[in-house]
Amino acid sequence: MKNQLTFAHVTGALLDNKIKTYPQHRLVRDLFSLCLLDEASDYSEASDDNITFSRWCNGARPVPVDILNEYKNDTGRNQMITDFKNKIIPNLINVSNTRYLLEDMINNSRKIIGITKADELIAIDDNATFFTDVMLYAILSDHNRKNLYSPELTDILLSNRLPAVVKEFIGRNDEIKECGRLLASESVVFINGIAGIGKSELAKYYASRNKKKYTNIIYLFYSGSLRKDIAAMEFSDDTSDMDEDALFDSHYRLLRSLHQDSLVILDNFNALPKDDAFFKEFVKNDFELLVTTRCEVKQYASIKIKEIASEKDLLQLFASHCPYSDNDTETVKQIIREVHSHTLTVVLSALSLAAGGLEPDELLHELKQCGINITDSENVELYKDGDYHDGLMIEHLRILMQISRLNSSQTDILKNLSILPVSGVYKNHFRNWLQLASLHDVNYLARYGFITDDIENKKINLQPLIQEIIYEELNPCISNCQTLVNSLHSICLMHGLEVRKPDNTIQAMISVVENIINDNSACYLLFLQDMFPYLEKYSVRDYMSKLADRISCLMEQEHIDSVCDRALLLDYKAEIAYMRKDYDVAVKKREKAIHLLENEDDTMNTMNQKRYINLLSNLYNNLSNVYLALKKTDKATEALHKAFEIRISYADTGIIETHDMLQQMLNLVNMLILAGDLELARLVLNQYDALVTDNEGYNTLDYGCYRLASGIIALKEGKPVEAEKNLLAAESIINAAMDTSDSDLASSDTAVSAFDNYVSKNNYLKSVYGYLNNLYARWHKPEKALEYKEKWLNTKNEQNKNITHRNA
Repeated sequence: MKNQLTFAHVTGALLDNKIKTYPQHRLVRDLFSLCLLDEASDYSEASDDNITFSRWCNGARPVPVDILNEYKNDTGRNQMITDFKNKIIPNLINVSNTRYLLEDMINNSRKIIGITKADELIAIDDNATFFTDVMLYAILSDHNRKNLYSPELTDILLSNRLPAVVKEFIGRNDEIKECGRLLASESVVFINGIAGIGKSELAKYYASRNKKKYTNIIYLFYSGSLRKDIAAMEFSDDTSDMDEDALFDSHYRLLRSLHQDSLVILDNFNALPKDDAFFKEFVKNDFELLVTTRCEVKQYASIKIKEIASEKDLLQLFASHCPYSDNDTETVKQIIREVHSHTLTVVLSALSLAAGGLEPDELLHELKQCGINITDSENVELYKDGDYHDGLMIEHLRILMQISRLNSSQTDILKNLSILPVSGVYKNHFRNWLQLASLHDVNYLARYGFITDDIENKKINLQPLIQEIIYEELNPCISNCQTLVNSLHSICLMHGLEVRKPDNTIQAMISVVENIINDNSACYLLFLQDMFPYLEKYSVRDYMSKLADRISCLMEQEHIDSVCDRALLLDYKAEIAYMRKDYDVAVKKREKAIHLLENEDDTMNTMNQKRYINLLSNLYNNLSNVYLALKKTDKATEALHKAFEIRISYADTGIIETHDMLQQMLNLVNMLILAGDLELARLVLNQYDALVTDNEGYNTLDYGCYRLASGIIALKEGKPVEAEKNLLAAESIINAAMDTSDSDLASSDTAVSAFDNYVSKNNYLKSVYGYLNNLYARWHKPEKALEYKEKWLNTKNEQNKNITHRNA
């Protein structure tokens, strides 16, 4: 465990913000100029010095005492201030961000250094003096690790709680003791072993047994990216405007504040540490970390879990799941030996015996029919690439599935779960997605060991090995998982309400896309196409490029060459370029897509007319957005008018009632307001109001945006009472829509509609606050003006902080 105010942490902040031409050894020499020469005398000395300085900077070796003694007096302090001012600060790219990182370390260490000292350091205005005093405090202060205490996260952490331990957990006393012994001296401990041997249960049992020892116990199920898993955590101060980067920064800042009185379990980390780019940074933290994996990891302390050796414990484990097996102990012993004491298979054997109504000798006979013969002495290799198979174990589990005599509904549940994230999905969401009348079959499968029911986090999932077997046995495809695909597809198409954190649904969609067998290309392509804007809405940028590539590959493989599909793919590729701020490429791709549509011969007879019109109108609208980014307002206005005219021209098709039309109408309202044509702006806005209230009602974000635009028009018309009424209504409605929580919408995964393309969702309230401040200032109500000015500033500062974190 490390104190955050250490030389390694403080120099780390400096090194993270230095220019590329300012090497580490130069920073260290400038920092301790009283003791170190400006340059090494020769190459050999330079090489040795670089190694030494690196060890100081990463915390492997302390800064020597003779150097520290030179900086204990005012002379040393003044020299360091001068060196910071003249040598170090000029070589920092972002001085303000460096200071922000150090202030964050100070705030996280208040319980260690005391509130008075923390406030004293942060109050220093001069940057050179601030950096010096923080550095001196770090290298001259010696804090005992035992005095470090973590903030309690119980009230603000809404997810990642420790799952319940199975009540039948038996044995493993030696492993539990070894785990405690290692964590007493090591901050990182790995638990490794083959699939289904009980690694996760051991980690959970250790944490549960020692819960009074820890201030916090946090459970992370590894999904393939540690950064994503941290971003996907849920804290009470998360807001709907935070993208993945902002969520990660916020969550990781809290994790960094934890010390050795907190335990983090990283489960299912079936990768080598070097395979996850963030793992090396993650293990530098002060909390205790317990990792379960199938990999052999040499560089960290580890415990290897093998089959339970005690026959007594194994018999007790079997009997705890199948009580009547006590009547035939000898046969049960043979069953245990037949499955080679593999923990998961022993448990499922007992559960299958109870569920199938067989006698122990009948089960033994079935298991012996597997047709695979390997000896007990054969070792099972640990793997790192996810393709592990042990033939005997697989065959035993297949037999047990057959013996359990699952009905078609239960089989269907397992089949759908096999393509959903192994980290789990919310139980109620799964019920809604499969349109289950009840959870009876889900609970039955959980009772008999096929499904893991995480009551603490309200999730269900398949044990990874079981998931692999079910996937291979049941071949989940578009046709036999149609209900799940249709449900997720429908979510992509909904508009109106905001889901604050739709991560679980997004993970489910991505997992289905990656794992389902495509036996209906038309259905699959439509799902992929409608999923893209849903991911865009929630800024899932890292997968959007992969999704566009998947769409392109599918169209090529299936020889799908319709003009609409090609134009839509160009639009998606343009959006990816737009997000990269490669606006010229975005313009070219959208103009090419428009050209494809407008120059197709006999278009109306060869494709769905409504889809064609809607896509063409959207392309012009999206092209307008790119021109706005390029600050070509005339071209932006021209493109938007064209988008609007197309919809008006084909009003008889019902296209005006689509949600894309609402976005275009509000874009047009914005432009008309900027142009001063308030009469036409109000006319378009009234049409927008009719569409929203007829189709969505009065409690949606779209209606809140209507009230905001109405307030702006009234303010420009010099009608303060009307403006105030509309703007206050907008504040209330938008607040309610933006703060909608997952718990309130457990059965309603919906997307949020957009107000305009100039600003993102987090600007809605900022716009309201700005106009209310303007209104009250002009209306000579200074107290109210000040109130909304502060709200506007708070929102702006929060935005800037998120932007700074993303760019750091």
